[in-house]
Amino acid sequence: MRFGLVASAATCAVLHGAALDVQAQRPAYTLDTLRVTVGSRASAELPAATRAVEVIRAEDLARQPGVSVQNVLSRAFGADVSTRSPAQADIALRGGTYEQVLVLVDGVRVSDTQTGHFDLSLAVPLQEIERIEVLRGPASALYGADALGGVINIVTRRHADSRMHAQVEAGSFETMAAVAGAEAGGSRVRVGGTGEYRRSDGHRPGTDYRIAAGHLAVETIVRDRSLRATIGFADRDFGAAKFYTAPESAFDEFEHTQLLNVQLAWEAPQAARFAIVPRVSVRRHDDDFVLRRDDPDFYQNVHRTWQVGSEVIARYSGNAASVAVGVEGYRDILRSSSLGNREESRAAVFAEGGFGSVGSAVATAGVRVDWHSAYGSFVAPSLAAAKWLSPAVRVRASASRAFRAPTWTDRYYSDPANIGNADLEPEQAWEGEIGLDIDIAGVRGEVSGFVRRTESLIDWARPETSEPTEPWHIMNVAEATFRGIELAVGNIDLLGTTWTLRFAGIDFDSEATGYISKYALRPLTRHASIEAERSIAGIDFFLRGAYARRAGESDYTIVDARVSRRFGSMRAFVDFGNILDERYLDVSRMTAARRSVHAGISWNR
Repeated sequence: MRFGLVASAATCAVLHGAALDVQAQRPAYTLDTLRVTVGSRASAELPAATRAVEVIRAEDLARQPGVSVQNVLSRAFGADVSTRSPAQADIALRGGTYEQVLVLVDGVRVSDTQTGHFDLSLAVPLQEIERIEVLRGPASALYGADALGGVINIVTRRHADSRMHAQVEAGSFETMAAVAGAEAGGSRVRVGGTGEYRRSDGHRPGTDYRIAAGHLAVETIVRDRSLRATIGFADRDFGAAKFYTAPESAFDEFEHTQLLNVQLAWEAPQAARFAIVPRVSVRRHDDDFVLRRDDPDFYQNVHRTWQVGSEVIARYSGNAASVAVGVEGYRDILRSSSLGNREESRAAVFAEGGFGSVGSAVATAGVRVDWHSAYGSFVAPSLAAAKWLSPAVRVRASASRAFRAPTWTDRYYSDPANIGNADLEPEQAWEGEIGLDIDIAGVRGEVSGFVRRTESLIDWARPETSEPTEPWHIMNVAEATFRGIELAVGNIDLLGTTWTLRFAGIDFDSEATGYISKYALRPLTRHASIEAERSIAGIDFFLRGAYARRAGESDYTIVDARVSRRFGSMRAFVDFGNILDERYLDVSRMTAARRSVHAGISWNR
């Protein structure tokens, strides 16, 4: 009922002034022409045809409220973003955990090998993002470990024209931010980059933060192919009170992290019939954590992780078939005051084939063999197919196997509130999915149903009879079966307003009894949202109401909005967060951010 009230309020707010002239609505993607790079190594046309994929474009980022990637992803279909503050958040897909999502930047793995808590600690300002691709469902056959719940690929801008841009904003919780960037170049060499700075006192004590980040890309043409180098850097200081300890504890944690991410790729044109694409990457992440902010000597962890890797993919695209084969290798290095000095290696070989014709019938088959120096080998096959019943209606199905290897924190971490387990086994899962997609007169609809069976599920847990201050112990808690349905209808033009409606429901059965789950067995079981967009007299309105219910917790409703207007090369905007001032708990079981207002001005030339 509460969600119905929100929907009614959204309707009234957005439809106010319905008699006024409105601008033309934004164009919709069509199912047969959407090209994405996540979900297939063989062809950019196959993922959107055979799998559940969402693309969040740069123009979407400009219209909607949000200052970070995690804010944007919180509106992605099937996503569960557990935000502690803009400096730190976890993300899960399809009822999985934050460790079961693989994050890529320009197709290269950036998920942290120490802990998934840092997967969204990125060095890519929103202004440097061309699009975000979200693949729901397992993808270990393509990307290896951790791609159990899904894959998020952040695609950075390809700088083509000379321009400059800047943005300033301020708002609730003493928040201030400044962003600036530029790009220049010609047909042979292009350079572009963006830097940003953000600070805030936080929405509650112990959630203050300071973030400085920058991203630079240099691209040149070598033998008719693009040689592209990118470098990203981020420095974060943030209060982490109750992030990892019980709300009842007396600890007041603080954290400082730094990230350096470097990538180099020699890319072939997408239309090339045959191509060999090599990539190399280096990721360094530093984490300095103290349990008592005012007494660092009481307990302090200092970690530095290196992830150095390379891959080579050979791709052939024919008229009726596309094939890709590749190899990759990574070296993971840890230097830690609490986890020890450790080094591990990973390698993989993989192959994928796509057959048929988009618009008629297509099928993909893939297999990947991973080897891990600590856990041995794992084989992940996948199969997906789609059939067009008409030009506007498509049915699809897929089945795949996936796995997740325990992180170093899972195995070796120990403090007064959390105790790791060096004997953990990797998680393994099978998932099957069926779906129906339609695109009629620009209105897009999607229905997806899936079943995922996970074995050796990893979670931080403690007995139900334990005291709240008893430490969490990590263990292979049980086997679990997740069943879900996803329904969406988008780009509905009603009375001059564009509407998007979504619902995701998950039920699960677990053999774990007598334990309190910290992460794995408390997913969002119901999640519904309504989005409305409209332009009135040159003013753009975006409104979103979202209802959520987590296993074992009370439901809640969040309403966010953005009002913006363009003035030549400038755009002024006001973002409203949690308009209803809803009280609910974040993943730390502490009060999440209450009502907020932020305003700013952006400039592009």
